[in-house]
Amino acid sequence: MRWTQLPDTPNAPGVGGAFAGAHGEILIAAGGSNFPDKPFWEGGAKAWHDAVWTLKPKARKWKEAGKLPRPLAYGVSVGIRQGLLCIGGADALRHYADCFILSVAEDGSVRTDSFPELPRPLAYAAGALVGSKVIVAGGTERPDATAASSAAYAIDLANLNAGWKELPLWGGSGRLLAQAAGTKDTFFLFGGVALKPGAKGTEREHLADCHAFRLGKEWRRIADLPRPVAAAATPCPVVGPIVALIGGDDGSANGKQEPASHPGFGKGILTYDTQFDAWAESGEAPIGRVTLPCARWNGGFALVNGETSPARRSTEVWQAFA
Repeated sequence: MRWTQLPDTPNAPGVGGAFAGAHGEILIAAGGSNFPDKPFWEGGAKAWHDAVWTLKPKARKWKEAGKLPRPLAYGVSVGIRQGLLCIGGADALRHYADCFILSVAEDGSVRTDSFPELPRPLAYAAGALVGSKVIVAGGTERPDATAASSAAYAIDLANLNAGWKELPLWGGSGRLLAQAAGTKDTFFLFGGVALKPGAKGTEREHLADCHAFRLGKEWRRIADLPRPVAAAATPCPVVGPIVALIGGDDGSANGKQEPASHPGFGKGILTYDTQFDAWAESGEAPIGRVTLPCARWNGGFALVNGETSPARRSTEVWQAFA
């Protein structure tokens, strides 16, 4: 991949869990969360944001263009013809089933249009566009969830009145912070994190299993990741038969290292060949990030903000070209 850095977002210190996608030639970034004053281990409080920013090609800075219906983060971002589809998400108190489309008006302001809501609240889910359908999978229904969802839902953009339909269950455990990718007929679900009971309460298990759902068919187990990956940039870039997982958390520091001394999340890129059902190590990105959206835009894929290590965010925006 070839990389270029785009203008930083003017939302210091940056956010994790933002929504991002394109409407025409304009890139939209919205919402997200951060610790604006100090990290949680020093007593810092998590803040949730509602600002919507836009960026035109070749522009030197982002423009604040509106507000979300509420402060919101960790939903699913899917770019569709009408704009940026925002699905679910969370704030400090609850998870949401709400969905809406952000689009840019002629005067540059962002408008919000309604969209059928999910059957139940979901945050930390994964989703992607598959042909004319949007599919979401996994996530959690409440902030205090002790298990992740193993459900997946699909909605046909050509028949919104039919609403979201529940898909068959995949063969693996429920998960949050998974990665998703979509082709014209197949939805891919990679890795993520399972929640399980432990000696000190709910514990996280980083996953390497992967699954694919072909429209009109059943789920099938596909090749495992070479290592567990969670919270990498998603929806994952798809170029021809190749899907790229950029960055993410392999869980190796989970529970073994104090957050203040965390080395930072990995920069490695894994690529999946959908024709040969095979993974490969494919170099590194210039950044190591988790909980960030990836949006197809201006001939490449834009990666907006994200966490560099626990509680630490970045205002950087990078674009990858195949």
